[in-house]
Amino acid sequence: MTALAQAQPAAPRLPAVAEPARAEALAAAAADYAALGMENAAAVYASHPALAQALGPHLRYVVTGSTLPPRERSLVGLRAVWLARSPYLWAHLAAVARENGLSAAELRRIAAGPDAGWDAFEATLLRAADELYVDAMLSDPTWAALDERYDIPQLVDAIDTVGALTMHAGALNTLGVALEAAFAAERLPDVPRTFAAERTNFRLQGKEPRIPPAPAAGGRGSANVFRTFQHNPPADRVRGAINTHVNRNSLEPRHREILLTRIGVLCRSEYEYAAHLRAGMRAGMTQADVALVLAGPEAGTGAPLDLALVRATDELHRDDAVSAATWRALADAYTPEKLLDVLFSVGAYRSGSMLISSAGVQLDADMADYRFPPELR
Repeated sequence: MTALAQAQPAAPRLPAVAEPARAEALAAAAADYAALGMENAAAVYASHPALAQALGPHLRYVVTGSTLPPRERSLVGLRAVWLARSPYLWAHLAAVARENGLSAAELRRIAAGPDAGWDAFEATLLRAADELYVDAMLSDPTWAALDERYDIPQLVDAIDTVGALTMHAGALNTLGVALEAAFAAERLPDVPRTFAAERTNFRLQGKEPRIPPAPAAGGRGSANVFRTFQHNPPADRVRGAINTHVNRNSLEPRHREILLTRIGVLCRSEYEYAAHLRAGMRAGMTQADVALVLAGPEAGTGAPLDLALVRATDELHRDDAVSAATWRALADAYTPEKLLDVLFSVGAYRSGSMLISSAGVQLDADMADYRFPPELR
């Protein structure tokens, strides 16, 4: 076992759902997981049918169906799962990459990073994955290089590939989902993990957006975030199903908004923070909750479950897995459905922060009272 795989639990943390209950739980999404060969992931996700059905089509889209050329889709996807230390996803994406023409030597070079002898554009793609993983934001030079070749749907899909696979990696690492025997030969390369990016506070609030929002049509869809990503309807539809689930999931609304505002802070996404602080205050978040979200779990003040939720968010963001102690604290209070909703609430909004910040989505007019404190702007 490589050092990259050691953070995973020794035994699965949630039981697999057996057939025929699994097929019933997954419904039409069963075909998406089957096409990817991800039976073990599907068996665990099936503990929460509504979530599993939202995840399947989007996962299949980013792995095999996005607007990116297949080779480039494999490059950026494999770099993302390498950074997130997911043996499960690496094995599956490596198998797809071989079908897309990548060699064993190239797979190892993906792990080595963007400075391992790639041509200029492929190096940019790999560096984009590093920037998104580390900083939830594409730098100006990386955006400009991608923008020279990609149209808006491809730009969105490149970011979404990194975000979606980082989300699944955090869940699969935490849950300890075992790799299927058919993929056992594909192993994470034993290469030291280095990053071709650093954390910054560079954001585009108050500047011109990189992706202009579509004209407003009125209603909920008039928010800048919805109008920005309408440029890629197929991706918006499958990704939107996950976001819709998160915002109506099994978690008590106050707890859900604590998770979403905290990941907004960690990703320096003022839009996500403002949107969900506004929702959180309506759901009962207090000023003490806001202080916890801003300071993090090391502040040590708050109810035990609140602290565990914030700690889980930080661990997913930092380690791509929830620790054993934090998992025990959550599992003492939550059903499998709620545990899965914790993982994918954090993951989905980490992914959303990558998209929102990189596209330069501007705050909506009604967010003025919910902005970051000045030291975070």
